[in-house]
Amino acid sequence: MFTVTSMQDCSNSMVIILITPPPIDEEGRERFARSLYGENARKLPERTNEMAGVYAGQCIELAREMHIPCVNIWSKMQETEGWQTLFLSDGLHLTPEGNAIVHKEVVKTLRNAGLKAEEMPYDFPHHSKIDGSCPDKAFQ
Repeated sequence: MFTVTSMQDCSNSMVIILITPPPIDEEGRERFARSLYGENARKLPERTNEMAGVYAGQCIELAREMHIPCVNIWSKMQETEGWQTLFLSDGLHLTPEGNAIVHKEVVKTLRNAGLKAEEMPYDFPHHSKIDGSCPDKAFQ
């Protein structure tokens, strides 16, 4: 398992940004489950927006303690009216618009740190250079 400190140990030039979990649309998750399993679909209590907010708060606090940037997607998405269906496809997973807001906020955070994504060096091989059948070779 990678931790923030283990990632920092990999490279002294690496920029680490923590990203909070997105919000959870509990009603949307229930609707999606019903669309798959009908009215007999059990509720999905394992993920709630309240608990996602707790995780988001802990992520923000850890970033503060470690002096690293944090993108608060949980709060940012909820600033937009209709976020539940605009940013989430099934109450949990991001839509293209949801992915776009994550991208926008990450790029903004990088720029605030004086970095441009297109000019940053790679600390690891580009994904196109990794052979899926033997990924370890790309890291040697």
